[in-house]
Amino acid sequence: MARSISVKIPTAKLIEQIEQRIAEIDKAIESYPADREKFEKAQEKYQKDVIKAISNYLSKNGSKVGTEYDSPVRLTTRYYGHGNTIDLAINADAIAGFPKKPEAPEHPNQREHFGRDYTTRKDLLEKNLKILKMTSQEEVSASTYGAVMEIL
Repeated sequence: MARSISVKIPTAKLIEQIEQRIAEIDKAIESYPADREKFEKAQEKYQKDVIKAISNYLSKNGSKVGTEYDSPVRLTTRYYGHGNTIDLAINADAIAGFPKKPEAPEHPNQREHFGRDYTTRKDLLEKNLKILKMTSQEEVSASTYGAVMEIL
């Protein structure tokens, strides 16, 4: 059976790491609107590129449209709902040169579940920072450090 290791971490270093992470979150919050706008422009370009790639593929390979699930382009017809519906499914992996979808930026201060708390990472870090700054302990245990590192 493994033995546990008992180590101490300097409180000042932990405070420094928390302050750095809060600064990173603040910087990400500031740049989020610009990042989101850049993503939306990339999304519009992606949609145009997809339409162009599909039309190029269909103009060159129109006879390869199939009804099987493994077809690069699959055409299916449904007769329920609002009349006839034709679905065109494109297997992006099977078409060479198909554009890659841009990734949406993650909101930097999104509310999340931390145990039973539903809060933002920044709020939780600020709460822990206040507690660490009030303590007179020069070191914290590795388990305390580990708990804070999960938030970082």
